[in-house]
Amino acid sequence: MNHLCGIPSLGGGAHLPKVLSEDELNALKTFRARYETEALGELINSKVNIIDNDAEEKEDSSLQHNMDSNKETHTPTYEVSYDLPASGIRSLDDITLYRFMLADKCKTNEFDLEASHTRLINALKFRKEYKSDMIVHNLATNNIPDKVEECRRLRVACWAGTDHECRPVVFERLGEFFSSGNTIKVEIDDWITSYLYFLETHFMKMRQSAEKNGKIVDRIVYFADFQGVVTSIMNRKIWQVIPLLQTLVKTVELHYPEIVDHIILFNAPRIASAAYKVVKGFLDPVTAAKIQLFSGVPLERFTELVPVSVIPQEYGGTNTTLDYPKTALK
Repeated sequence: MNHLCGIPSLGGGAHLPKVLSEDELNALKTFRARYETEALGELINSKVNIIDNDAEEKEDSSLQHNMDSNKETHTPTYEVSYDLPASGIRSLDDITLYRFMLADKCKTNEFDLEASHTRLINALKFRKEYKSDMIVHNLATNNIPDKVEECRRLRVACWAGTDHECRPVVFERLGEFFSSGNTIKVEIDDWITSYLYFLETHFMKMRQSAEKNGKIVDRIVYFADFQGVVTSIMNRKIWQVIPLLQTLVKTVELHYPEIVDHIILFNAPRIASAAYKVVKGFLDPVTAAKIQLFSGVPLERFTELVPVSVIPQEYGGTNTTLDYPKTALK
């Protein structure tokens, strides 16, 4: 959240990824007003109520200390303290609010602000419960738990560089993961934590690219290699993966809307179409609409999106420095 806040080359403040229409700006204004009135207002009142009203001097001192020590609650920041209330409420920039609005945009191109508000409040509670803000700090200090490192070896995904629009690019060996049987080798809570580190790394990479290039970066591009999915169907291990993917989508991904611009699934043979339909069925419709499926390696499509220097050599690119190992077996 607030991943572009405080970047000097962007002016240090909140920004929007595009010029919005008058209707969109009005919707954003309405959405912000409701959030700040119901959420931030509740937070401030709860803080004020703890002040000792018996001593005026102490009241002034406590209130000032409260406001100073919770500055991130009132000013959008990328990193926040860990002592947020159970609601996880903090100040949000326009890009974050707009992401949540887009997640529930109707087919008629109208915003469903009620649904977006509910999604946002639940996401903030989720971040508090699962210590997502501590994950942001751990990534900044490269303090990665051993279990997360283990999950990264068992489900291989890497950040290969940036696309033509400076968006971070991810390549994942998804087919190998399907066929490995690694799903049941790690507890579900560890998979959830690992996936949170994966998603929060998206924000970190977007922030780094924005700092480097002096432009707004609010999406990633995702490539998934389905090589090995036939084996997973034949050995039936793919059906161990489906419940995990469902859990990750319903438990985690729901709270990280609108961060992927293109989803390219490749090396996906025709026999994999049934499994693909199962997975697509429980994805968010907005996310599912971004998926493109290819039977081989569509190098031409790759290069439309990313420089050839970002594409791994095994897919026809010239990326010689990429750490992109095969999926480990436990």
